[in-house]
Amino acid sequence: MKKAIVKLFNVDKKVFIFLTVISIIGIITGSIFMTILSQNDKELIFSSLNTFLSEINPLKLKNNLFNNMSINILYGFIIWILGISIMGVPIVIFIIFYKSFLISFTISSFILNYNKKGILLALIYNLPHQVINLITYIYLGVYSIKISGYLIESIIYKKSINFKSIINKYLIMLLITIIILILTSLYETYIMPILLKKILNML
Repeated sequence: MKKAIVKLFNVDKKVFIFLTVISIIGIITGSIFMTILSQNDKELIFSSLNTFLSEINPLKLKNNLFNNMSINILYGFIIWILGISIMGVPIVIFIIFYKSFLISFTISSFILNYNKKGILLALIYNLPHQVINLITYIYLGVYSIKISGYLIESIIYKKSINFKSIINKYLIMLLITIIILILTSLYETYIMPILLKKILNML
């Protein structure tokens, strides 16, 4: 069982590094983008953050579980589907970039608006669930790109592939992804707001 799990996550290093670089570019872009926004846009973001933080209520946030879970799993499912669509590689790359961009943009927003206090708030808001989600998307993205590559080789170069074995492994990866995203969604809904509330009360 242990060997099977290790083998499952032993992905193509070149593709993994490529998607990791894409995520780093997204993080850099997100932090830069926040600094070049107009003052009106910054004030709007500041107002949105204040509203969010002032309305934190763990009891009411139970209603957000379905939304958080749906959004997180939807991203994973889209990446998975794009792998067997052959032409979905650019969209997979964009999703990885976009998720990295959002994490960095959120962190920059907290820090810019709340200074030193914002660093702690940003870490709680994003760690560990958002980072785990991003890593999960990257791993699934590697599989998605490789599946597309196999299908293209099969069609263009008439190479024979063990399609059943590849899809079975791909389905297992999707299942693991969904389980991870459900767990991070639970954390995001029930634990993260409580931690934010306690930190806000302390500060």
